Amino acid sequence: MPFLQAVFCLEGFDDRSRFLASSIFALLGFIFCSVIFSGYFVVSFSLLLILTTVLICSTKRRLHDAKLNKNWQLVPAGLFLLTGVLSLIIESSSSFYLLILPALSSALLLTYPSKNKKHQDKYILGYYGPVDLSIYQQEPAGMTTHNQRIEPTLVATGISEQPYINETVAEQNSAQNYHSDDVTDSKQVDIGELIRLKFLSNRKLQLGVIASVSLIFIAVFVNSLFNSINQQQLSSNNTELTEPQDSPISTASNSMTTKKHLLEMPDNFNLYLSEYQGIIIHWQADQVPDGELWSQLSAKGDKSCQSIKFNKGSALRPLTVLIESGSEYFASFSPLDSQELVQALAFRGKFSLCGYSFSLKGSQAVLGKHNQYAPFLDKDA
Repeated sequence: MPFLQAVFCLEGFDDRSRFLASSIFALLGFIFCSVIFSGYFVVSFSLLLILTTVLICSTKRRLHDAKLNKNWQLVPAGLFLLTGVLSLIIESSSSFYLLILPALSSALLLTYPSKNKKHQDKYILGYYGPVDLSIYQQEPAGMTTHNQRIEPTLVATGISEQPYINETVAEQNSAQNYHSDDVTDSKQVDIGELIRLKFLSNRKLQLGVIASVSLIFIAVFVNSLFNSINQQQLSSNNTELTEPQDSPISTASNSMTTKKHLLEMPDNFNLYLSEYQGIIIHWQADQVPDGELWSQLSAKGDKSCQSIKFNKGSALRPLTVLIESGSEYFASFSPLDSQELVQALAFRGKFSLCGYSFSLKGSQAVLGKHNQYAPFLDKDA
């Protein structure tokens, strides 16, 4: 397909509009794909490599068009690949702010005007090069007036004036072309180049941009660091209980006695509400002896059941995980975590608990249709 061949072509020229479209496609395409395929690092990374290749090719053609040093070639694409990998590793929506760095480098390259004026009228869809894109070009309406035959006239004055008229028209066209060239030459510094020159001559503006980008990077990494620390300290903070309890097993049994408002979720697990509006997650799994699999009160049991982990966001700790009828698993959570847990079930991609992984595709629609669970989706509630 000629269009795709032109996208991955390393030769030729790209004007500003095509390079702008390629840059926006790469940045927004990565953001959307990484959100859609969250939790699938290999898929997201493969798409990142493809989009980086698109940006490399477009950057090289833009450098040809502006007649700039080829050392620029890997700057926007290199920054895009680096910040894209970091955002995939951090797994936080705030990490997308890192993409401002390749966006700024692409914006700087856009300020350079085209220097390929010799073939300016041969660009198709912003591209000129070895790939033939003429099939995407609309044929202009033909001008046939110059092919019309001029009949001679018998009036003497008309015959004598005809060459003069032709010469006058030619002189006017020539003068108009010279005037057009003069105007073009006088406007070599266009808006984009003027912005670049102003930026390069303003030291305070440069320092302001550098400081803003640095603050964004620091904020993203600090936010990521705090999230990881909070997850590590979650166990120690939740195990310190001050209220006296009769026994972990009896308390766990009491918390699980009432299960109401059954809601079947798409990936073979169910939700219940306890009498205190606490969320209970139920699923069927391997046959094991009945009893308590995990208790927050004693901090004993299967370590894989001590927290429910989502592909993004913080983990939450269940109060208990009980086994009934040999294969019925029931994980009970505190009513204080109900809203956060329901929103995570609605907006995250997947979760794991007790060594079992569940997909959350389509969960938002199911939760939003249930009168008991839909209010938890209201963030202002």
